[in-house]
Amino acid sequence: MSPQDIDAIARELNLSTSAFRTLAQSPSASELLRKRLALAGFSEHALAAGHGDVLRDLQRVCGLCPAKGRCAADLQAGMHRNPLKDCPNEHTLCALGREVDDGRPQRFRD
Repeated sequence: MSPQDIDAIARELNLSTSAFRTLAQSPSASELLRKRLALAGFSEHALAAGHGDVLRDLQRVCGLCPAKGRCAADLQAGMHRNPLKDCPNEHTLCALGREVDDGRPQRFRD
C-alpha cells in the first residue's frame, strides 16, 4: 500500500496515520478485548449491532493501549478482574453495565 492509501484509510477511520499503523500492528488487541467483553458478560456481536460506534471506540482504545502485555498476562494467569484495574476502557465497560443494570434492554449481553 502506498503512504497515500494508508493516510486515506486512517482518515476514513477518523484516526491519525500513526494510530492507524499502531492498530494494524497489534492484532492481538482484538482477542484481548473479546475476552474482556466476554468476562463482563457482553456479546461482541450484540454490541456491534446495538452500538457499533461504542464497540469501535473500545477497539481503538484497546488497540492503542500500552498495557496489552499486562492484560494478556492477567487473562492467562486467570486474574479475571473485570474491568481490569487501570484499563482505559474501564469507564466505558462500567457505563455499558450500568445501562443494562438500569433496566434498559439487554441488547449487549449474551
